[in-house]
Amino acid sequence: MKCEMCKKQDATVRYTEVVNKKVVKMNLCEECAKKKGVVMQAPFSIADLLSGLTGLAIQGEEDLKKVCPGCGLAYADFKKNGRLGCDSCYSAFAQGLQGLIESIHRSMAHTGKIPSRARAEIEHTQALRELEAKLCTAVEKEAFEEAAGIRDQIQTLKKDPRPRGRNRRAKANGQA
Repeated sequence: MKCEMCKKQDATVRYTEVVNKKVVKMNLCEECAKKKGVVMQAPFSIADLLSGLTGLAIQGEEDLKKVCPGCGLAYADFKKNGRLGCDSCYSAFAQGLQGLIESIHRSMAHTGKIPSRARAEIEHTQALRELEAKLCTAVEKEAFEEAAGIRDQIQTLKKDPRPRGRNRRAKANGQA
């Protein structure tokens, strides 16, 4: 699309102006946009955007000169392109990345997602592990009555007749 003012260069700016309660929209090239008084700003990186949102990025001059020992990426280069070079970058730039990662993901630990068809089996396994850990703690404290109750809960969970997973369900229905 050509500039609507000079009709020579490609239009790169969408200009909107309200004159006497009338909206005028024009597609302009950069030169014509500057003549209209549009201030062109330098492009910013996604890293600048995210660090600006958190306010926790590395700020010092010496911090910008930090270099990853694994790939040689400078922190200043990461700020420009928003991409780390290798897994060592996480350690090298930990100070600036921690706040950024926590603000985006609300955690520093990756938990992933659980497929819905496997959720029941995973939750069942986690409950067993937690009870077994409680049982060990109760035995160490010599709280044997508490340990007996936990043992009974473990036995009940292990006898749980619910089919878990696709193969067990198929076997229960006689399809396997």
